[in-house]
Amino acid sequence: MKVKYLTLIILLSTSLLSFGQKQDSLSNKILNNLDSLRFAEIENSRFKLMPYIAPTYTPETEVMLSGGGLITFKTQKDKLLNLSSIPFSVGYSSNGSFSLRALNVIYWKGDKIRSIGEFQLRDMPDNYWGVGYEKGNTVPKSDSTTAYTRQYWRFYQRLMFRTNSKIFVGFVVDLNDTKTSNMNPLMEQDEDVLYSGNDVFNTGIGIEVDYDTRDFVQNAYSGMFLSGIFTCYNEFFGGDTKFNILDLDYRHYLTIKRERRTLAWQVRSRMTFTGETPWTDKSMIGGLDNMRGYTMGRFRDDHMIYGTVEYRHMFQRKKMNKKNNYNSRFGYVAWLGTGAVAPSFEKLVNWLPNAGIGIRAELQPRMNIRVDYGLAKGETGLYISFAEVF
Repeated sequence: MKVKYLTLIILLSTSLLSFGQKQDSLSNKILNNLDSLRFAEIENSRFKLMPYIAPTYTPETEVMLSGGGLITFKTQKDKLLNLSSIPFSVGYSSNGSFSLRALNVIYWKGDKIRSIGEFQLRDMPDNYWGVGYEKGNTVPKSDSTTAYTRQYWRFYQRLMFRTNSKIFVGFVVDLNDTKTSNMNPLMEQDEDVLYSGNDVFNTGIGIEVDYDTRDFVQNAYSGMFLSGIFTCYNEFFGGDTKFNILDLDYRHYLTIKRERRTLAWQVRSRMTFTGETPWTDKSMIGGLDNMRGYTMGRFRDDHMIYGTVEYRHMFQRKKMNKKNNYNSRFGYVAWLGTGAVAPSFEKLVNWLPNAGIGIRAELQPRMNIRVDYGLAKGETGLYISFAEVF
């Protein structure tokens, strides 16, 4: 086992210095010698673990101190098999939020089987504006109008089987539970909260069909991804609710002139129907993984759609590194997006703006830590996490 060290302060400072400087500047000197810098790394013959600890800020948690790591490994000895990854984090914030999150992308049997999923656990002060665009746009955020306490956990897993070179078919399992307390007066009178209650347990089983030509799932440089997931939540499966979700996802990636300069875009729609969807599971905009900058759940309704166009740029070194290439560990991204929520598809008319910038540091080949600053309508968010948003 070997251990290498680089503090997050160096990571952030060298990334920021590299933006737009002249060739003879300090940032270029750093970029030209990145092979002498290393991230914390614990490694043996079967896996690598790269830990981190860093502060972050989001509208949901405020200032949070997070620790975590990125585990990468292969399920079999195969040079052509992509690395499986398990990024995880745990944090505690200035407003008393506790958060634990672990993702997984695992390739089995020469990538004939893929296991993709997440586990989340949160105990935190939260805000609920109500269902619909108007409430998210007009209800002021305050202790007496939006504040409450939420305890939440979720186990979500997809098991996909390759049917030919581009098409996957598989199954989805979704178990999640939300308990609320300390509700504000406005929330106590909300018709959607009164209908579903303050303890909602969902059990869903679904099917998924994917068309996937991406060169690498966690950080694609080229290819296309089309996905359709239909999930049925029912008391028959052990939950307390009965409703259905259709989730459609389209992503595309184009290499611009050279590898590691990528134009990526995503359009995703989530629709709930056939039953009474609880307020906790309406389609939402915002958070760590879409429309970065918006508080997750500020805008929620039965139908949601959003689109994002993002440019991803990893720097090139002026001199060859120890791996005999010119790849730098550092880069940046910039994105523009828009999204909307409504009770039905034809009423998706109130479009919300979104934009942002971010920096990237490659911990392992094509495995980045990301720092994103998102601009939203009336709020902003700063996020630190592993893996790209899409």
